[in-house]
Amino acid sequence: MTIELIGIIALTLGLVSMYLPPSFIVNVFLCSTLLGAAAASVLEALGGTSLPPAHLLLGFLTLRFLRDKAISKNILNGFVFGRPGFWLLLTMIYCTVTAYIMPRLFAGQTVVVPVRAESAYTVPLAPAMTNLTQSIYFIGDFVCFVVIYGYASSLEARKFFGSIAVRFAALNLIFAAIDLGTYFTGTTDVLSFIRNGTYGLLNDTEVAGFKRIVGSFTEAASFGGMTLGCFAFTSRLWLLGVRPQFTAILTFLAFSALVFSTSTTAYVGLAIFLAITYFEILLRILYRPLTPQMGFFVFGVPLVGAIIVLLITFSDTYSAYLSSLLDTFLFHKMQTDSGVERSLWNRLAIQNFFDTYGFGTGNGGMRSSSFPIAVIANLGIIGTVLFSLFFITVFRSSRKGGPVDPLDDAYRKAAKSACFAWLITATVSGALVDLGLAFFAFAALASAGAAQVQGQQPVKLPKAVILKA
Repeated sequence: MTIELIGIIALTLGLVSMYLPPSFIVNVFLCSTLLGAAAASVLEALGGTSLPPAHLLLGFLTLRFLRDKAISKNILNGFVFGRPGFWLLLTMIYCTVTAYIMPRLFAGQTVVVPVRAESAYTVPLAPAMTNLTQSIYFIGDFVCFVVIYGYASSLEARKFFGSIAVRFAALNLIFAAIDLGTYFTGTTDVLSFIRNGTYGLLNDTEVAGFKRIVGSFTEAASFGGMTLGCFAFTSRLWLLGVRPQFTAILTFLAFSALVFSTSTTAYVGLAIFLAITYFEILLRILYRPLTPQMGFFVFGVPLVGAIIVLLITFSDTYSAYLSSLLDTFLFHKMQTDSGVERSLWNRLAIQNFFDTYGFGTGNGGMRSSSFPIAVIANLGIIGTVLFSLFFITVFRSSRKGGPVDPLDDAYRKAAKSACFAWLITATVSGALVDLGLAFFAFAALASAGAAQVQGQQPVKLPKAVILKA
């Protein structure tokens, strides 16, 4: 095992957090989930697996929260039957057990694309190190959800977490700016300490004259997926009128980053998310008044978009260039080597499901190119049903009883939007069952307020660190 510089920094921050209010470790942990290309440590005993800084800090986050009696009690409340934590617990248990059983039960009976595949080659199903590592990651997702859920069960804590989420979205854009700046100045080595994981890095590539933006991630698709979630979060806050000037700036910058990311995942995800959001607000007109921002989005944005399209069509140069971009990243994407390879992954994953009689290969047994297909092929019918119940309870959660705090309600809705956006991008190109720590942290924010126990004492936060939105 080797300890990296970013690991020493994370370890130091984790130790310091033991003597500071819970707000400190929450802030540090959430921001660390952006370090998608970093490794705090490389675990040689697990085949050179990278330990991300966020997972190291998750351990300190858990220890710090378990020391707080109020938060510990709220964590236990999350396991009540019917709540998201209950279904995620069952999914985690099933996921872990089948990761050991299924590759042995169905060994050699189906051909899979291994998780660490560098090309479209296939191998017979067999137990692999990825069964262990992917199970560990999923356990980490579960722990992340339940501890954040426990922390965010008080109104003040949810508001603070929401303000951190805004900083999280801003920090993602800062990493994107640094990525571009270091690329064009030839100083990319500056970011080597957060690009030290044992992953394939695609941070120095250009497509159609644009530098592919990767930010603090390994590739443009990963950056695009994370940025779409940030865009969904800030845009929902803007639509709801929360700090409209600031959230409008963040939303515009996130939109620009998505457009110039040259990521097909980002483009498809953005188009689907905007279409669904647009029709959602149209339906809202029938039964609820619109905020000024919603009115502009429904009536103004299409007009602005139409004007931009007309201006482009009047220029043969820009029109030809845009047509070339659309052909490259959308219309002809499935005809490229990458598109053909990913289609093969999905076909094989579906075949894996049938070859294992609907039980799945076990978590980490194979990879696909779409999250729903990965879930059903890895976890089978039972695991898919349990995981689906978790998502349903997260998105259907709503505050019951008592007055509704407008800011708290806005943060919870924005968190749901972010999770929904990440599910879209995972559906487009997600290879594994693991959705990442950021998804489960935002899912906890989205659902925690719905199950607040009557008479429960809120978690006290220093007034100086509570940002007023």
